[in-house]
Amino acid sequence: MAKRKKHHAKTFQQRQSERRLAEDKDRALVEDTARKFACSHAVARDFAEQCELRIDDLDFDLICSDLALEFWAAPPPPAQHIVDLIRELADERRRHRAALGSLAQRLYDTTRDATVHHHLGLPIEHYEQRVRDTILPGPDPRPVQNPAVSGDR
Repeated sequence: MAKRKKHHAKTFQQRQSERRLAEDKDRALVEDTARKFACSHAVARDFAEQCELRIDDLDFDLICSDLALEFWAAPPPPAQHIVDLIRELADERRRHRAALGSLAQRLYDTTRDATVHHHLGLPIEHYEQRVRDTILPGPDPRPVQNPAVSGDR
């Protein structure tokens, strides 16, 4: 009979190091997001890049849709409705892709226009706090141990 591997519990130092790494990652995310969102050119560039990422995803989805439609080029009558829905979804993805491409280009165009370059006026810490409050999950509330406090009796 094969022996089971023992899973060793992480040491306090390992857990503490992992927590510090996660905190550093969160802090970098907050600072980077606040910095980008507080500058008109940086936020336009960031959202243009988001459009490009979605376009990449849509390109893959369209490849898959086209392949499925190729497989089902001559569907039996009971499956025709499914093929029609897949074709409709592919058409919608193409429209979405075109809209994102147009928006991305327009956003990039604004980054080359010095007249729209602006930085928000509040201290960066204000924006960092807003990012932190919005994006990062708060600590989970600890379960109530005393039933009298929770109202369960």
